[in-house]
Amino acid sequence: MNHKKNHKEKEEKSENNPSVEEKRSLKDDVIVAIYFLKLVFKIQKSYIPLMLVSAIFQAATPFFGIIIPKYIIEELMEQKRIKMLILYVGILIIGNGCLNLINKFFTTKVELANIRLINGFELHLGKHIMNMDLEKLEDPKILDMKEQAIFPIYNQDALRNMIESLIAVIRISITILGLAAIIAILNPLIIALIISIVLINGIISKKAQRITFRFFQQLIPLNRKFGYYASLVTDFSMAKDIRIYNMAPYIGKKIRDYTEESIESMSKSMNTTAKYFGLNSVTLPLEMLLIYGYMVYQVILGSISIGEFSMYISAGNNFTNYITEFIQNVVQLRQMCLYLDIYLKFEKIPSKRKTGTKSVESILNCYSNTIEFKHVYFKYPRSEEYTLKDVNITIHSGEKLSVVGPNGAGKTTFIKLLCRLYTPDKGEILLNGVNINEYSYDEYMKLLSVVFQDYKLFSFTIKENIVFDKGLQVPDETVNKALEKVGLLEGIEELEKGIHTSLYKNFDKNGIELSGGQAQKLAIARAVYKNSPIVVLDEPTAALDPYAEYEIYTSFNKLIGDHTAIYISHRLSSCKFCNKIAVFDDGELKEYGTHQELVNKNGMYTKLWTAQAQYYV
Repeated sequence: MNHKKNHKEKEEKSENNPSVEEKRSLKDDVIVAIYFLKLVFKIQKSYIPLMLVSAIFQAATPFFGIIIPKYIIEELMEQKRIKMLILYVGILIIGNGCLNLINKFFTTKVELANIRLINGFELHLGKHIMNMDLEKLEDPKILDMKEQAIFPIYNQDALRNMIESLIAVIRISITILGLAAIIAILNPLIIALIISIVLINGIISKKAQRITFRFFQQLIPLNRKFGYYASLVTDFSMAKDIRIYNMAPYIGKKIRDYTEESIESMSKSMNTTAKYFGLNSVTLPLEMLLIYGYMVYQVILGSISIGEFSMYISAGNNFTNYITEFIQNVVQLRQMCLYLDIYLKFEKIPSKRKTGTKSVESILNCYSNTIEFKHVYFKYPRSEEYTLKDVNITIHSGEKLSVVGPNGAGKTTFIKLLCRLYTPDKGEILLNGVNINEYSYDEYMKLLSVVFQDYKLFSFTIKENIVFDKGLQVPDETVNKALEKVGLLEGIEELEKGIHTSLYKNFDKNGIELSGGQAQKLAIARAVYKNSPIVVLDEPTAALDPYAEYEIYTSFNKLIGDHTAIYISHRLSSCKFCNKIAVFDDGELKEYGTHQELVNKNGMYTKLWTAQAQYYV
């Protein structure tokens, strides 16, 4: 019984913290490294070859300083030929100078390539996040996993460090082989001594890095919370509420609390790692004492010359440094693979909405579209209660449907399921008898024009906010017609740049900020321009008074003509001109019918209508 309990606790711990460090094999790291090398090559083909060529030149650099001084010292001790001394010194200076210039050249090239790589990776990451299911992006555990995945990439430069460590391992291996060949001439046991001590230091360093890894993983959720509260301080949209409700002390306390918690965790981590690094500082001097003692003894015996002593000592020091660097890079490489493995798991989270392949071309051409919800259930991630329960409804082509009900009734969730932002837990949604998930997602989106209650406008021009990437292809007249239909063109034409005026001042100091009503009309103009066969208004006018809302809905209803339309509201401004009305409450479809049928039914709709009729009669 206890065994089962412990096993369950381990599973829960693993689920709650997907980044908990596991025992990893070299094969795991190789898989991660190969994946990211392929990704790097895809983003920027020249990056890896550039790094390899740079590594070869860097590998050759130490040998001038190790070998040439031997000949200079021997020449000074024996024949003292001026021409040979000038030659050796010239080779040393010119050789090192040329290699330093070459290495500097490649360092500059690599830095520029790194910028392109990181920018390319950000685009790759952005595409993945934009393609993820919305329900996953609203799941706190997935959000923590996202932070755990991208934190080391941006804050610890994990991708760049992984590649640099891999290239460094190759570069150092070349140098080590050359140095080993030099030292082996004297005594191969020196190599064994150096490697043994360096391996001990490598094991110590790995333990220290594991502690550092665990610390950063524990810090990430704190950073996400800290980042939210810190962003409130600079978020202009929050300024009024912060001042009215005197929230500054509360926000300041939250920031201080998270700072103290982070510092406390950091202190514990640093105290532990300091002990390990202290051990490193003891073993290296011991190694140098043994090597120097052996070399001096060989000089006294007359087995090696002073020039050879200089070369072997230099080779030994460099061999120690490069073996240490080799171990450190191997440890760092595996550490970066561990960090990147978390990202790899995040990237492999499957998307449900991109599975379909069927075309919607015939629907677009004939505007025939019948939508059917069949026994649809849905609950949000980590929720035990269903937000929608056994919803059954058919919306015929060209029909106008008003979906009403109190706040929290499930109206917006109903639309999000139709838009494939979520997938039903039970039941299915059909379009012309076909499950909507069988249609190509990108093509399915062509069928829908939606204005949500929390619609967003972007720091683009007015035209770009309507047509987006089709800006150059779409004539200004087409955009003006959409603006005219929603009653916004006259005000826009008064602007100096017209529809080419930027919204907000993020990128343009002359950018403008629309009023609430103007912003709503621009969002509706976007839907009008798209001209999709199915149009949805999800309470975009909730901030307006009932009279203004009724006018906008009535005007919009005339604009869309014979398109299928769905109006969502907790008010009833769209009900009189709609063919059917669906009344939602507590996630269930309580009533369904025409306005007159539901008024006469004396049910929930009757009560809602009676309470609001003064605005619409």
